[in-house]
Amino acid sequence: MTISPWHRTLWRSLQQRSQVIPSSTLLVGRPGTDVLNLGMELAGLLLCNAEISDRPCTTCSSCHMFKQGVHPDLHVVTTEEAEGVGDLRFRSHSMRYSDTDTTKRERRTTVRSIITVDQIRVVTDALNKTAGLGSSKVCLIYPADRLNLNAANALLKSLEEPAGGTYFLLLSSFPGTLPATIRSRCSRLDLDNPTAEECIDWLTTEHKVDLKVAQQLIAHGLGPHEVLQMNTREDLEAHQELIVGLAGLISGNVSAGAFTRQSGIYDIVLTLKVIRSEIYRGLKESVKPDHVPDVPVLISPDLALEFREVLFSVYSAIGRFLSWPKKSVDEQLFLEDIALKLSFPKRSRT
Repeated sequence: MTISPWHRTLWRSLQQRSQVIPSSTLLVGRPGTDVLNLGMELAGLLLCNAEISDRPCTTCSSCHMFKQGVHPDLHVVTTEEAEGVGDLRFRSHSMRYSDTDTTKRERRTTVRSIITVDQIRVVTDALNKTAGLGSSKVCLIYPADRLNLNAANALLKSLEEPAGGTYFLLLSSFPGTLPATIRSRCSRLDLDNPTAEECIDWLTTEHKVDLKVAQQLIAHGLGPHEVLQMNTREDLEAHQELIVGLAGLISGNVSAGAFTRQSGIYDIVLTLKVIRSEIYRGLKESVKPDHVPDVPVLISPDLALEFREVLFSVYSAIGRFLSWPKKSVDEQLFLEDIALKLSFPKRSRT
């Protein structure tokens, strides 16, 4: 895959100093901005066998095996929930440390959204062995914020004293949820977040997404790669229904119960992202009005000023929710609570 435009400056810098990349690196990027692809490209750079190179040579045996998803020295640890994301390279390499026991998977009522201590123990044992190709080994952990406490503790010693030629790449969109002991042992690298204009230009120019669709979805808090994933007619119709329902909830024309039951809410996490984005836009407009917004705000400046404490509270609550592992709380119940709080200002006026 190609590097996203907003990461290219950083990527060139990483290429130029590939010989001095720290053994433990925490890559931090906003959801939907392709932190996973950059992490995989960096893994390929570290594993390339070219003697002097500031980029993967793409011709050595290491690069070929990396591309095919069978490199013996790339160790990818992820959750069951994230196994299906990314390209062939990520999916193939991640299978090594996934739970291949289909019986166990079928017994679980939910898809596992954490990285377990057993996974970390197996991968650290593998990293203590001699590299299969070249002299470097890379352990990529995504999403690193899904390490449970026991898994994080098991990883600490390896981060402190990595085996020779071993690199740890921890990828996260919510680094604050990682234990401080993990964060302190990694060199943190914050990826550039694209501006709304960069996202829209990339979507419309390189992926032919309709301009109005791109403007609306980016304004509603989706990352550019999240927009690509839902750019189908059914998804867009559902999203439009969600926006209409949210506008009705905020105006008082739709009850909290009716809003949470509407068919447009097919993804609760996405719905909460949209609500959080609209609160941010409303609060921003109340302080610094945008005279000609491309996408109208749902929360008027007057409403944002009058009920800013409620809105700040909801905004913070959703932010915390998004950083938690899936299924750690009842998503439907949480959404209903948020909807009730957003209908509260209307009731208090009457």
